[in-house]
Parts: sequence; C-alpha cells; structure tokens
Amino acid sequence: MKLFSSFPNRIILGLLGAAFIAGTVQTVPAAEKPTVPIIVKDTTSAFWQIVLAGARKAGQDLSVNVPELGAQSESDINGQISILENAVSGNPAAIVIAPTQFAALGKPIDEAAKKVKVIGIDSAADSKAFTSFLTTDNVQGGRVAADGLGEAIKAKYGKAEGDVALIKLPSGETRKVLQECMATIGQVGNTDHENITIGKAGRVRWAGRRPHNRGVSMNPVDHPHGGGEGKTSGGRHPVTPWGQPTRGFKTRNNKRTDAFIVGRRKKS
Repeated sequence: MKLFSSFPNRIILGLLGAAFIAGTVQTVPAAEKPTVPIIVKDTTSAFWQIVLAGARKAGQDLSVNVPELGAQSESDINGQISILENAVSGNPAAIVIAPTQFAALGKPIDEAAKKVKVIGIDSAADSKAFTSFLTTDNVQGGRVAADGLGEAIKAKYGKAEGDVALIKLPSGETRKVLQECMATIGQVGNTDHENITIGKAGRVRWAGRRPHNRGVSMNPVDHPHGGGEGKTSGGRHPVTPWGQPTRGFKTRNNKRTDAFIVGRRKKS
C-alpha cells in the first residue's frame, strides 16, 4: 500500500513538530501560547495561501500562535532574509520556513538556528542547521499520479497501456507515435556554434566554402532583390533566387501525417 500526503498536511505535521519542540501540545492560556512563525516564499500565491491556511488550522488545533509571514514575490530573496531576522528577534519557540533560494538562505538560517530551532519545508537551503525538514516526495508523487492515470485508462479501455504514446517535441508539438517505434529525440548538432567567431574570410575558405553574393548586390536578371539605385534593400519581402518567400513562410506540406499531430508547435 502506497501512502502520499498532500503538502498542506505536511505543514500541519511541521507545526506539530514545532509544538513538540516548544514543549507543549496541550491547550494553554493565550498568554502562554508558544509562537511558531511560518515564513513562506510568496504570500500572494494561491498555493502558499493554501499552505498558510493549513498552518493556521494547525495552530488553532495545537494552541500555537502562528504568525503568517513571507515576501510578496519568490524572487524577493533579501525580503525573506529580513523577515527571518525579524522573526528571530521575537524569540519564538521555533520557526518554520520555506527557503526561496538554496545558497542565499544558507547563512541566514545558520545564524537563526543559533538562537531558535528552524524547521524547513518545501525547498532545501545550504544549511545543516535545520532541526527538522519536511518536503513532498516528488518522485513518489509522480508514481502515484502515474498509477492513478493507469487505473483510469484500464477502467476505460480494459488495459493500462495502449499502442500509441504521446511525445512532446522540443518545438512544443505533441505527436502520436507507435510504442514499438524507436528513435532518438533531443538536440542534434554543435550547440556552441553560435558562440564561434570566425575572424577572417580565409578561415571559411580553408573549410572549403566559396564566397556567395547577397541578392541585393546582383542585377535584376540574377535575383529578385537585384537592381535599383544605390543601396536598396530589394523593395519586397525576402525571397530565394527562385522567388520562394523566406523568413516565416511555411513550407510544410505533409498532410499524410497531420492525423498524428495532437498539439501544434508553439508560434514564434
């Protein structure tokens, strides 16, 4: 049997652990309630608002004050560091934090852990000072999702696997491909080509490539861009020497395989 907890439930577990660290889980007067601030990455995000709601409910159940803190954006790393420092200055029983950036939050968490117990959630930081760390198991989550999808497909079609796989290509296009097919999908070629500076024409000639003239430098009989007075640019949409439009003109003409395209590529 596979078990998988949703993230807000893990926040509740984190606050429960913080309450144990504080030395109390029973109902106590408001003045004696331990304080365990929770610092999230982005208080405006719908996801983190759900997390805060879970922490709020855990605080009510465990008689713990849970100040809800966080920056207005996940990119505000300095903002979260300042919030952490301010939270530590309040001398809470513990602090629950979801670090926004691995390296940047390492030292601040080390410093905070010298004065208060720090519990990490969601994302790690470059620190070994966490008293406890709670996160979702994304690998297990993927397995559970795949198992659920397989069961749904099996219930509808009688078997979990079919004959066709859906593959999303780098261009953004999604295609149907028979599962028995074999292919290599990925990036082909020299990715550093665009970073090479040739330096001089001779280096190109050494590679065996002869010079070629631009269309605008030719006569009208030699190229559609040719002719004109002075440095004219052709006066028309760029075309090949044979009049075929270039730069964005679609040349795909393979209607035979259109039926295998589930989603078209991204428009540039």
